Amino acid sequence: MSFLERFSARTIGIAGVVATAVMGLVVAAISFIPFGQRDVTAIVEHSAGLRVGEEVQVAGVGSGEVRGIHLDGHQVRVDFTIDRDVRLGRSTRASVKVATLLGSHFLEVEPAGSGSLKDDTIPLSRTSVPFNLQDVIEGSTDALDELEGATMAKSFQVVADALRDTPDEAQAAIEGVARLSAVAAKRSEQMRALLDFSRQVTGDLARNSGEILDLMKQSTLVLEELTKRRDAIHAMLVDSRRLAREVSGVLADNEAQLDPLMKDFKAALANLRRQEKQVTASIEGLGTMSRYFANAAGNGPWIDLHVPVALADNLSCGVTC
Repeated sequence: MSFLERFSARTIGIAGVVATAVMGLVVAAISFIPFGQRDVTAIVEHSAGLRVGEEVQVAGVGSGEVRGIHLDGHQVRVDFTIDRDVRLGRSTRASVKVATLLGSHFLEVEPAGSGSLKDDTIPLSRTSVPFNLQDVIEGSTDALDELEGATMAKSFQVVADALRDTPDEAQAAIEGVARLSAVAAKRSEQMRALLDFSRQVTGDLARNSGEILDLMKQSTLVLEELTKRRDAIHAMLVDSRRLAREVSGVLADNEAQLDPLMKDFKAALANLRRQEKQVTASIEGLGTMSRYFANAAGNGPWIDLHVPVALADNLSCGVTC
C-alpha cells in the first residue's frame, strides 16, 4: 500500500470519527436545549408532588416542561420552560394541579397583566398548590372549636325520636347515627386535643426545618465517608490478593532451589539438637566435678582426697621396705 493510500484511509477514518462526534452533539443539543422556549421560575409554598419532567400547561395546552425543583429556604423554586410565543405579563400566576388520580401533576400558568414578567419569576404571592397540611389542621381545629358535641348529640337524638315509627331499616340507620353522634360528643375533646398536638408537631417541624436539613446533609457526608472507606478496604483486599498470587508464583518458580535448602536446614537443626544434648551433659558433669572439688579444697590450703589404691603393690613395697 502506498503512502497516498495510507494517508487517504487515515483521513477517512478521522473524518468518520469527527462526523460521529458531531452527530452525537447535535442529538444531545436537540434533546436538552429547549429551542423556541425560554426559562421561567415560579416560587411555590411546597412542591405538592410536582416532579421534574411533568408538563407545563397554558389554557389547557401543553407549552413547556418542568426542568428543576429546588429548595429555597422555606420555599420551593420550580424552574420550567415555556414557549416563547406565550406572553407573560407582570401579573402572571401559576398553580400546581393534580392531573390524574394516580398522582401525576402539571404546572398551570395563567398569563395576566400588561408589560412583561419581572426577572422571569412568578413570586410566591401569585402561586398556589393543591393543599396545605398546616392550613387544613388549623381550619379543622377552628371549626371543631365552634361546635358543641353535647348539642349535636341532642339534635341527632331528637331526629331519631321523630323518626322512630319509620320502617325497621330506617330506624336502625337513625339509631346508628344517634350512637355515632354520642360517640363523637364523647370523643370531641380528644379529637380537639389530637388536632392541637398535630398543629404543634407541624409547627415544630416548620421551625426546625433548617436543623433537619443540616442533619440530612451531615448524614450524606457520613455516607460519603463510609463509601470512601469501603472503597479503600476493597482496594487493600485486591492488593493483598494480588500479593498472595505473586508470592505463590515466586515459591512455585523457586521450588527446585528451595527444596534442597529446606532439607539442609532441617539437617542442620537436627545436628544442633544433638550438639545441644552433648553440651548439656558436659555442663552437668562439670557442675558435679566442681562441687566435689570445692568440698575437697574447702578445709584449708590443701586438698582432702582419699585414694584407697593410689600406687601399685610392688611400688609401695619398694618405697616402704
